[in-house]
Amino acid sequence: MADRLARLLFAPAEPRLRCLVAVLPDGTLAGYATCAPELSTWDGTEYLHMDCLYLTESSRGHGLGPLLMGAVRTEARTLGLDEIQWQTPAWNESAIRFYDRLGATSKEKRRYTLSTED
Repeated sequence: MADRLARLLFAPAEPRLRCLVAVLPDGTLAGYATCAPELSTWDGTEYLHMDCLYLTESSRGHGLGPLLMGAVRTEARTLGLDEIQWQTPAWNESAIRFYDRLGATSKEKRRYTLSTED
């Protein structure tokens, strides 16, 4: 998996995948957000899809989450995109509370995956 991520992040001349990191003053990695531009034919628009927002357990509750989300918003604006979309599992109640506090709205939907293997 590390090799696949490295190719997505560093191999292309213009990487599609972005990884924004939160680093503490002492250099400790506190968390990250990964995102990539996507297209919705349903809505007829492009948006920034945030795949993952993660903060270490000890970094939560100190205001880093809103700062990281602010960096994701800035990235979307830099790319000329008007919207960020993401998903979180229904069981992740602390993330849901966090996103609600940010003023984000949710839409009911199920996410499916289908392997390309026979």
